[in-house]
Amino acid sequence: MPRIGILGGTFDPPHKGHIAIAMAAMKECDLQKIIFMPAKYPPHKPADRVTSEKDRMNMLELAVGGHAEFEVSDIELRKDAISYTVETLREVKKGYHGAEIIFIIGADNISEMESWYKPDEILEIATVVAFNRPGFKAGGKYKSKIRLLNMLPVDISSTEIRSKVRANENIENLVPGPVRGYIEKNSLYRDK
Repeated sequence: MPRIGILGGTFDPPHKGHIAIAMAAMKECDLQKIIFMPAKYPPHKPADRVTSEKDRMNMLELAVGGHAEFEVSDIELRKDAISYTVETLREVKKGYHGAEIIFIIGADNISEMESWYKPDEILEIATVVAFNRPGFKAGGKYKSKIRLLNMLPVDISSTEIRSKVRANENIENLVPGPVRGYIEKNSLYRDK
């Protein structure tokens, strides 16, 4: 049975931490593929503060380029309404009939899962694994049902990258080269 990983997020911008998480999940969970899914309406973020869908998709395509086992999906971007995780996972399960779905989240999301739409069904559809985030401890009702990836915490954030770009600081060690080039070429994060 093939094992497919799903890694969602805003990806504003995608960075080397996202790639490191995907690589760790590929190895530790014995995945054949990881699908990166940018969110249309990221939770807890005003829509007008998020870079355009087109730019985020383009940067994500650049970030995963060269990794044959990675792909980018616009499933959530095609929806006109808020996209719930459970609905996305149902759609993926239909498209990959017979595959085991591994849903990858940050450890900071474990305690928030209780407030998600239909969290019990999420756990029925997919095996949920979490990566460590600096400063966050896994907790909450679903902690025992979620496996933690054996990897060092990823200490890169898209917020930090956007701040560095605004301050004209170097982001070379934080994002893949093609993503940095795209940000510079399109003057992203300068005025927000």
